Amino acid sequence: MADRDLVKTGIVGLDAILSGGIPRGNLILLEGAIGTGKTTLGVEFVYQGAMQFDEPGIIVLFEVSPDKIVRDAAQLGWDLPALERAHKLKIIFTTRQVFAQELQQADSLLLEEAAQIRARRIFVDGVTAVGGVTGNGGGVETRDTFHLLAEGLQRENLTGVLAVEATAFSDQRRLALVEESIADTVIRLRTEEMTRATVRSLEIAKSRGHDFQMGRHTFRIVDGCGIEVYRRVQAPRKERDQAAAFDPTTRVTTGVPGLDALVNGGYLLGSTTVVAGISGVGKSVMGLHYLAEGARLGERSLMLSLDEPVRQIIRNANSVGIDLKKLIDGGLVRVQYDTPQEIEIDRHFHDIEQIMADFKPRRVLFDSLSTYGSNLGTTGRTFRDFFHALVALMKEYQTATVYNHENPEMLGMASMMGDFHMSSLVDNILLMNWIEMGDAFRLGMTVAKMRANPNMRATHECEIVNGEGMRVLPRQIPAALVRPFSSYLNLISRNPARSPDPSAPDPRVT
Repeated sequence: MADRDLVKTGIVGLDAILSGGIPRGNLILLEGAIGTGKTTLGVEFVYQGAMQFDEPGIIVLFEVSPDKIVRDAAQLGWDLPALERAHKLKIIFTTRQVFAQELQQADSLLLEEAAQIRARRIFVDGVTAVGGVTGNGGGVETRDTFHLLAEGLQRENLTGVLAVEATAFSDQRRLALVEESIADTVIRLRTEEMTRATVRSLEIAKSRGHDFQMGRHTFRIVDGCGIEVYRRVQAPRKERDQAAAFDPTTRVTTGVPGLDALVNGGYLLGSTTVVAGISGVGKSVMGLHYLAEGARLGERSLMLSLDEPVRQIIRNANSVGIDLKKLIDGGLVRVQYDTPQEIEIDRHFHDIEQIMADFKPRRVLFDSLSTYGSNLGTTGRTFRDFFHALVALMKEYQTATVYNHENPEMLGMASMMGDFHMSSLVDNILLMNWIEMGDAFRLGMTVAKMRANPNMRATHECEIVNGEGMRVLPRQIPAALVRPFSSYLNLISRNPARSPDPSAPDPRVT
C-alpha cells in the first residue's frame, strides 16, 4: 500500500532489500553469533534514524560500556556524543532486570527520558544470553521476558531492535529461538567461510506486514561509513529482468581494421559478444581497439579487469599505439580493476551496478570471463547466476558488451567456451586461435556465431603489429611469399591441409 508507515533503517542497501523499510511498530529481532555485526547494525539503526529522519533514539547496553560504543562508532564516522548534546540520542547502561522493570512501570526514569527526547527508536544490545537451546524451564522464562519487552516497547510507540546472541544455527540444522515467534521481523547475521576467507551475510527470515527479498545478502562494515549491504546477485530486479536488445539497426563498430566487414558493420546495441581463445592470441589487444574506437567517436567506454591493474593495461595499450591514459583523463574511457583474490561477488556486482548508473557507457569490455570462472567455479550455479545478472544489467543500459574468455585449447577447438556452458546466453562468438603451418604459428579468427545476423563462418588471418595493433587480413593476400588461409582446409581442427588448386587440371579427366 502506498500509505504504509515504513521505518527506514538508513543503512546502505538494507532498505532496498526490505522494500523500503520495516512497518512501524514491528518488533525487530537481530540474531547472530559473536562477531557477526549485531551491535554495529543496531547502533547504526538508531544513529541513522536521528541523523537522516529526525527520529531520536535510545541505545540500551548491558555488557559493553558506553565509552567503547562511542569509541567504535567514531571509527565509523558517527559522533554519538554530538547527538546526545542535541537531545537526539540517549545511551543507557543498565542490567536486564532493571530494564525489564523500567518498561513495566508507568513512572520509570527510562520512559521519562525517552519522552523528553521524543524517542521513536530503541536498540537493546543483548536482550538475553541465548545459546539457541531452551531447556530446564528456561524457555518459558525467556518467552515471558521477551513478551514483556515487546509489550512495553509497543505501548511507548518505540520501534525496537533487540539483539540476541544465537550460536546454534547452521546451514544444516538450526534450533529455533523462542523470541522468533514473538518478533515481527527477524534478521539473521552470519559469518561464512569461503575457502580461507570469511564474509558476513544477512538474511531476512520473516517480516510481518510487507514484502522483502529473501535469501542471504552479503554485507561489510566499512571504516568511516558503517554497514553496506549488497543484494545477492540472484535477487530479482523487476524491470531489468525483462530487458532485451531491441534495436535492430544501430551498430557499434569494433575499431579493428577489417573486422567490421565480418560482423555486419559492428555489434548491435544490447548484444553480448564473447571473444574466445588461448592466452596470447590478442583478445586484450582487440578489446583495447574497441575502447579507443569508442573514444574516437565520442562514446563512453568501460573496461572491467580482473587480470591486470590499470597501470599495466595502460602500458600494454601504449605498445599497440593507443594512448589509453589520455582517453581516461579525457573522461571517455574508464578502467576498473578488482583483484580476483577473495572476491565477494555480491559486492563486486553492486559496484558494477553503481559504475553503470554513474558512467553510463555505450561500450563495455570484461577482461576476462575465465578469471571469474576460476574464482567462482563453473560447475555450480554461482557463476551462471552472476553471468545471467551481468547480461541483464548490460541489456538494461543497452550497451554493446564484449567478454574476453580464455579457452584452454591451443591447436584446434573441441568446444567454443570450454566448461562454461554459457553459449546460449551469448549473441556473438569470435574464436581466436593459433594455426600451425610448417614451423610457424599464424593467428586465425572465425566468427562462429552472430545471432540475428548473416554469417559466413570463414576463418580469417589476423596480425598484431608493434605500435599499430591488430588487423584482419583479406582472404586473398597480395604478396606471394605466404599462402593465404583461403588456400587451406581444416584450419581450426588441428589438421590444416592445402586445398586443391582450382587452376590445375583434374587428374580424373583424361
